[in-house]
Amino acid sequence: MASSGSRWWYVLFFVFIGTLLGLYLQRFQMTAAFFRDILSVGFNIQDVVRGLFSFGLKFSFRCNPGTIVGAAAG
Repeated sequence: MASSGSRWWYVLFFVFIGTLLGLYLQRFQMTAAFFRDILSVGFNIQDVVRGLFSFGLKFSFRCNPGTIVGAAAG
């Protein structure tokens, strides 16, 4: 029997897989309307200069019906 901590890893895994599935199904015209994003937030820092290094940073969170189905499956 799985411990309580590992159960949460299963749930997070299924949420992640459900999100990826939802993003994949958004590409097709037939399923795009069903899997459009419910929530999409994020930020983008394109150029950060720190001494000799220059880099960018992008973070986003997208929630679609695939995320919800993945959470329910978890």
